[in-house]
This record gives sequence, structure tokens and C-alpha cells, in this order.
Amino acid sequence: MSESVKILSQKLDFGNGKVAPNRLVKAPMEEMLGRFGGSAPTPALLKLYRHWAKAGWGMVITGNVAVDRTHLGFPWDISFPSPPHSDALISDFKAYAEASSGRDNSSIDEADRPLVVVQLVHAGRQSLRGSGRAPWKPALAPSAVPMRPSEGMGVVGKALDWLLWGTPRAMTLPEIQEMVNRFAAAAEACSRAGFDGVELHASHGYQLSAFLSPRTNLRTDAYGGDAQRRARILLEIVTEARKRVPRGFLIGVKLNSSDYIQGGLTEDDALLNVRWLAEHGGVDFVEISGGNYENPSFMTEGFDAEEEMRKLQGDTSVSAPQRGTEASQMQKDQGARSARSHAREAFFHNFAKKARDNLPASSSTRLIVTGGLKTRAGMAGAIENTHVDGVGIGRMAAVYPDLPRRVLDQNVVDDEDPRANGPKYVIPGSGLLGYIPIKFVGAGWGTVWHNGMMSYLVLDKKPDVHASTPRILLGIFAPSVLQLRIHAFIAAILVFLVAFLPGVARQKTV
Repeated sequence: MSESVKILSQKLDFGNGKVAPNRLVKAPMEEMLGRFGGSAPTPALLKLYRHWAKAGWGMVITGNVAVDRTHLGFPWDISFPSPPHSDALISDFKAYAEASSGRDNSSIDEADRPLVVVQLVHAGRQSLRGSGRAPWKPALAPSAVPMRPSEGMGVVGKALDWLLWGTPRAMTLPEIQEMVNRFAAAAEACSRAGFDGVELHASHGYQLSAFLSPRTNLRTDAYGGDAQRRARILLEIVTEARKRVPRGFLIGVKLNSSDYIQGGLTEDDALLNVRWLAEHGGVDFVEISGGNYENPSFMTEGFDAEEEMRKLQGDTSVSAPQRGTEASQMQKDQGARSARSHAREAFFHNFAKKARDNLPASSSTRLIVTGGLKTRAGMAGAIENTHVDGVGIGRMAAVYPDLPRRVLDQNVVDDEDPRANGPKYVIPGSGLLGYIPIKFVGAGWGTVWHNGMMSYLVLDKKPDVHASTPRILLGIFAPSVLQLRIHAFIAAILVFLVAFLPGVARQKTV
């Protein structure tokens, strides 16, 4: 047996009675399979998750489930209405839990069933206009700091940002307490429905992440100021949720290692957040990620966390055009980065290692690192070298849902054997879009493309990584798919507009 297989096949014991059969975690992704305006889980969503339930994952973390139906990330997100939650809603979520864990499939052995964790989110200032509320009604946020992902386009970019997001309104103290209650009530509902746990999404610029960031949290009350006060709301949610669920129910948190934007969350503050959650005692695991919609570099091909940090520190040499000997040196530097990335795939490897070293000696909090992992050796290396407890794989799970079967195949001893890894694929058009100076463009197209891969799974078909861009779009728009997800048709159009129109507008202004 490969040493990598031995590492990845180990059970992940959370110390509270919950044990994942292995170290592979299906990371959260945006499915856009709810009904317009937010809804309970739909039949199409259940069909998608049945594929992951039988694929051999150790743990499955669902896509965003909004705790506030007036603040959706996309208008078609799965969501909870205002608490208290009805028995009918709990029944819908119970069906989701059974489909995601494979309990509704008698052919799946009990020992092979994954733990299933629901990712709970409040989109906050990143909630698009009309996503659960009237287009003229502002989103709620820690402070009235508007979204600026298109500021590189000047006046046109500012107009586009205003059109898509507007300016949020700072939350009042009663509204903050209401949000704490919404998260806790949603955790209780997930427990009643039979899920194994929840993950509080405090990453990627969503509401809880916005509270943690000094750039978006300008409050001067008990929920703003230094890092400890900015983290207060997150710790309050953990405390309140823990009161409402059994001790054996998992509570995890997804955290940024950095926002990768000027004035955003620093690595030092991020390390403090991990430590405070561990010291709290109510958190079973922390999933490490980074970035947000204003700098979604982590969602693009070739992301390099260390390079992003250098840019923040004012070193732009790696991205500036070079000539002569400077160009030669740049090529050498890029080659070194490529070699480093090959040896260490995990985007947030360095931060994860620091976070592990920074945990209290007595802590039982498990660490999961997500982002960039593509090979068996890379996944095992993240666990062995970084000392994290689990590895999250997102987009590749949409392309190859049975990835764990390949990665954990004991008969394939050589880690370099293609049969031990997921398929290599290139997102059509991603390279060209990389030249557009708005990172949201490439990230938006990547989301649409992988959503097209998931549409194959909804129809019980094998994803086609070689499909052309027109074929992907037709696959989303085709009547056979449209019957299951009329909302995805509209969603794809919106994301297409967000992704491509800024580039067209820029070309016209040059």
C-alpha cells in the first residue's frame, strides 16, 4: 500500500463520538439549485448529493445554506426562513441529510458513509441586489463599506459595483443579536434533521468574515475595534449554537488566513482567531481558506498565496512586465514558484502550519485545509507536513465525484500513476480571461463552468471535462436540465454578465 493511501485512509476522530471514515473532505461549492428567492432543499439538489454520498468521502460539507432569506449570495440558494422552523421544513432538510449521507441508499455500507456538515452563511454586503429582498433595499453589514471588486475599471467599475451591490447599511445592536439567533436556530434545525454538524462560514468576505476584517468593520461599539472585539460575534454564535445542539453534534468554522486586500484581515489576526476558537472549547474543527469577492484570486487557476502576500507588501515585481535580464530572472522566479507549487499544492499550507503550531497544547480542535489540492501525494503531504487533520477538495469533486475511490485505491501503489489522481483538465477560456484586470471575471467563469459539470451529475451523467464552452453553456440551458433548474438558466446569465461585460466595457473605454 502507498504511504499516501495509509495517511489519507486514516479515520478522523473528532473526539465527540463523530468519526469520519477517512481524511478526504468534499469542500463547499455554490450549487444554485434552490428555488428563486431561497428555498428548502430541492429534488435536484438531492440528486447531486447522492453522487457524493456514495463516492467514499470522509466528510461532505454542503454548499451555502443561508440563515437569512433576505441576504442570499445568489437568488437561488438553499436557505432557512425566519425561526422558529416548522416541522415541514425540518422534514425537507431531513431528506437532504439522508441523501447526502447515503442513509437513503441501502447499498452503501454504514462504515463508508460520510459525515455530513451544513455550511451556514449570511451573505451580508456580498448579497447581490434583489437576492431575497427588494433591489432598492440595502444589505446589512458591520459598517456601510460598499463592495469594490470592479474599481480597476474607474468610473465604469464604480457604476457596475453600485448596480450589483449598492451601499450596505450598518447593523444595529438588535439586528446583530437577531443574526446570532438565526445562526443558532439554523444549527438546531440541522441537528433535528439528522445532519452530523454545521460549519459557520466566516470566510470569503461574507457577513462573519466582514466582522472579522478591519477594512469592513469600522464599528466603535463592542463588535468593532481590535481583533478580539471583531471576533466577538463569531464566538457568541458558537456559544449560543452549542447551547441548542447535542455535544456530539459538530460545530466548525471556515476562516480566512488573509483577505488578500489592503487594509483587510492580517495573518496575525487570523492566527488569533484560530486560537480563540480553539480556546473557546465549543468548536470541533476549523477549515482554512482565504480571499473574498473583492479579490477572488483563490478561485482562479494558478493562485499563489505567497505571491498575493508579496503584492500586499508592495512587491509588484512578479506581476509587472519585464524585459532583458529582468525578464529572464522573472522566468526563473516563476519556475521556482511552479516547482514549489508542484511539491506543495495546498494554497494555504504556510498559514495552516502556523495555525497548528499556535494551537493550545490541550486543544482538540481539528484543522482542515482547502484549496489547490489535486493529487494523492499533495493531499497526503498536506496532512503529513502541515499536520492538518483533513484536506478539502472542492471543484474537482464536481468534475470527478468519485475522486476518493481513485485516491484511496490500495491497488495503485505509485502516487505518480494517473489512476491515483483526479483527471487533469483546463477550464476553456480561463487563460484569456486572466488578462482582464478584474479578477472577478475569471472566478465568475470558473464558477459557471463547474456548475455545468454539476448539471451532468443532476442528470446522472458523467461530467465531460473536454466539453467545449458552447457545450457547457448548452448543457446548462438545455431543456432536459431546464426542467430541473430553471433558476440555473437565469443564474448563468447573471454570472455571465458579471464576468464578461466589465471586460467589454473596458475595451470600449481604452
